[in-house]
Amino acid sequence: MTKLDLTLTAGDEVNPDLHGRPSPVVVQLLELRHPVAFENADFFSLYSRAEQTLAKDWVSSEEWELRPGEQVPLKLSVEPHSRYVGVLAAYRDLPHVQWRLVLPVVPGQLTRAEVALDQTGLRLVAPQTDRTED
Repeated sequence: MTKLDLTLTAGDEVNPDLHGRPSPVVVQLLELRHPVAFENADFFSLYSRAEQTLAKDWVSSEEWELRPGEQVPLKLSVEPHSRYVGVLAAYRDLPHVQWRLVLPVVPGQLTRAEVALDQTGLRLVAPQTDRTED
């Protein structure tokens, strides 16, 4: 079984509004067969119509809202066809932040990773893959 232990960590200054105040940010996790369509699609197509936009590459998706300073640990079982997890964050200032990233997962193994969200966008922190016991 393929597993993903993922921690989403929102910094204290995440997603500043027009007055510079930190604001909540919505994060979507999309399980993917291949990452190319995800990497090339625009934010609004992915956010609103991921299943249609990604067509045969889309497997499933989930959504969370993180408040500034919040940390959310997730223990996910990844679908057998999934080889990647796309992370998408609905930042207010999309043109100036890193709003997407791709995390490879290895079939039959456990992937551990942390995704940090701050005022500059998403950042992958030290991914690690281990064999899983079924």
